[in-house]
Amino acid sequence: MSKYRPRAEMTPEQSARARRDAKRRKFLVQRGTPSRSRNISEVQRHVRRLYYDGGMTSRAMAAQSGVSRDTIMQVIKGYRVVQGRRTTVSCLLQSTIDKLSTIRLELAPPEDLLGAHIPPTGTRRRLQALSAMGYDSVWMAERLGTCAGNIGALIRGHRGRCYVYAATARRVRTLYATYQHVDPAETGRSAWHISTAKSRARKQGYAPPWCWDEETIDDPHAEPEWTGACGTSRGHAIHRREQIATCGPCREAKHNEADEPKAPVMALSVTRERPARRGTTRPGKAAAVRPAEVRARQRTAA
Repeated sequence: MSKYRPRAEMTPEQSARARRDAKRRKFLVQRGTPSRSRNISEVQRHVRRLYYDGGMTSRAMAAQSGVSRDTIMQVIKGYRVVQGRRTTVSCLLQSTIDKLSTIRLELAPPEDLLGAHIPPTGTRRRLQALSAMGYDSVWMAERLGTCAGNIGALIRGHRGRCYVYAATARRVRTLYATYQHVDPAETGRSAWHISTAKSRARKQGYAPPWCWDEETIDDPHAEPEWTGACGTSRGHAIHRREQIATCGPCREAKHNEADEPKAPVMALSVTRERPARRGTTRPGKAAAVRPAEVRARQRTAA
């Protein structure tokens, strides 16, 4: 939470702004216009989009809007801590809403982007791909300078975090580029560590590095290319033959193929010519003569 600052500790500009805001609130109360608004969903989406998708830091937002960093983070997270308890942010001053609405995306210089928040999709997929090759969380944590618990939570998507720091993403990208074509046995890992990591990755359905390329691994809407024909019935057949967990596109293609109406197959009795009855003439063949008629003709001739 933002800490109250006495007037004596304010700069002349801050003091003038505080007097102006207090005067405006008093005017709004006298006029009957509420100074607070519960319509914060739109400005909350705007600030979250800048923070998570755009990678804009709260410091840059505060410098651009004049709103404190604590207030901005409360709007982003959706709650504030009051006396040790979480309280949902349900309303804001109208002046705060107006200030936050004017924020435009402004990225910091590259050297200051290490603390920026970026989507975790590409980072998670790179760690999962290394895990599918046989690299375990302990080994990756040692190379990245963190603990295995954080790596495991990032791989599985636990702890409810929908972003990673740019510095973490950069280190993971470097690790992936270095070891994506290296056998884990060459790094000194035991056969037990390698087989355990592969088994866990297989159960979770993690895609190895050869299922991704640099254009798709960071795309949240992209799917791994397991078979070279994913999204078709042939890809589904390759999944079954190679005993690979069926991916979403192949499962959907198989489902759509099963739902397609099949062409009607005519019965054989309809397409084939019916056999002629006894005593009738088949096309191109002599008439069948009954035995009784033969005997009658013989008596007549005698």
